[in-house]
Amino acid sequence: MFVRKKEKSSDVSKAKNSAIAFLARREYSKLELYQKLFLRYTKEASLEALSYCVSNNYQSDLRYSQMLCRHTVNQFYGPLRLIRDAKVKGISSSLIQSFIDETDWDEIAKDFLLKKYTKDELSDYEKSQKVLAVLARRGFSNSCCIRAFELAKESFDAS
Repeated sequence: MFVRKKEKSSDVSKAKNSAIAFLARREYSKLELYQKLFLRYTKEASLEALSYCVSNNYQSDLRYSQMLCRHTVNQFYGPLRLIRDAKVKGISSSLIQSFIDETDWDEIAKDFLLKKYTKDELSDYEKSQKVLAVLARRGFSNSCCIRAFELAKESFDAS
């Protein structure tokens, strides 16, 4: 059984309407929006719709990078994960670098530990190694993991 490929439309006005409809639901980076449009429209129509959205400020990589940064912090992910996600989404590192510099990543990692683990889990050596590995997988640097671990233990000891 053969499946016919659907012809891509070259209608620029439909591509613009689709782009606006996508952006009405949520923010997209330029790369993401282009990829979504290119599934249904020709390269020329997709690029024209993308440039229309950028010129009218319907699409902004700055707004998208701010949203991505907020999401990363709210989900307790680290700066390495943020950099990787931004690169995949086509966001330049210069847009997120100031946010990375301003954020206290040790505090975010500590908050994650306090939310997820108990005092006993942080006291046991074997479990503590697993806890540090979890932080590393979430995108925190090794030094940040260790500092956050020590801060979390101090918080439990103080209470």
